[in-house]
Amino acid sequence: MAIKLAHAGFGSFISLEHTHRVLSPQSAKVQKLVREQKANGAVIDLTNGRRTTAVVPLDTGQLVLVSAQPKKLRARGLLVDLADFQRSPSAR
Repeated sequence: MAIKLAHAGFGSFISLEHTHRVLSPQSAKVQKLVREQKANGAVIDLTNGRRTTAVVPLDTGQLVLVSAQPKKLRARGLLVDLADFQRSPSAR
């Protein structure tokens, strides 16, 4: 069984088996979630000092902060954004 990975930028990869969606960091709920998870030590920062443009929650409860645009992440293999998924179930 091969492990499927998506390139998250700066030589980092995310396992597709542990991801389900890509979130936008602009919403207040996501910002609050990131703050809470940072306090718990459950945030993986892959931004390399750049602005966070996508947040990828893992099934382990950790959050991955990525500086690559969400459209690029989807093109690289991550599943569609939850809002897009609800609008179009065939997008999967």
